Parts: sequence; C-alpha cells; structure tokens
Amino acid sequence: MSRLRDPSGSHFFALEIDGVEVAHFLQCSGIRTTAKVFEIEEGGVNDFVHKRVGESKWENVTLRAATQVSHALFDWRERCRGGDHANRMSGAIVVYDISGKVAERFDLVEVWPVRWKGPDPDSGGSQLAVEELEIAHEGVSVG
Repeated sequence: MSRLRDPSGSHFFALEIDGVEVAHFLQCSGIRTTAKVFEIEEGGVNDFVHKRVGESKWENVTLRAATQVSHALFDWRERCRGGDHANRMSGAIVVYDISGKVAERFDLVEVWPVRWKGPDPDSGGSQLAVEELEIAHEGVSVG
C-alpha cells in the first residue's frame, strides 16, 4: 500500500508551451472537466432514476499575472485569431512550491489562446498591472 503525500502549497505557476516556459502566473483557474449526465425515468418505477454518462468536456484555463515586458502572449493570441489550427501547441501548467520545486504538472493537449486581456492602468493605486490569458485545450493529463 502506498503512503499518502502531505499536501503542498503553491507559490507560483508557469505556462509552458512546446516545452518552454513562456510566463509565470500568480493565479490559475479552470483546470476541470465535466460530463453531461442523462437521466432516464423508467415507467412504473417512481423511486429511482437511471443515470447515464454523456460526453465530457474540458473547461478553458484562465491565468492572471503581473504584466511582463514581453509581448509573447499577446503575439501568440494574434497568430491564432483567424482560427489557424497550425498555431495549436502542446502546453502545461507547472505548479511550483515555495522552494521552487515542481509540486504538480498539468499537461495540456492542443493549446491555443482564446482571450487576452491587458492591464487596467490606475495611476491612483499601488496595485500591479495585471494581464489575463484564457487558453482552450482538448484535454489534460496530471503528472
């Protein structure tokens, strides 16, 4: 019997595209999958409903980070605007712990950016300028 690992915190996330880390992020959401459920009622059976699994889908992943000097994420989004499948790539969300070691890795299949949002400048505040990237993909493997 294997021993359970202690949970680890996450310090930051990296987006890896085709094996190269392209950006570090402070927030990541949307690594999830859902399946459609079909409910089938059987005639004469009033206390039970059969449930059958339908198609599954992966949610888009949203990443938020302090704006970086590089425009690589925006440029990638621009290359994919016309629905060009040639710009789909392999990707990964790599989670690092506080010591800088890889805590978890989520490998993504056929990744492409579907939305990029630039910072909302505010000279009256002291917050970091934050950009947001939403990526679509066709599946995740955890490793």
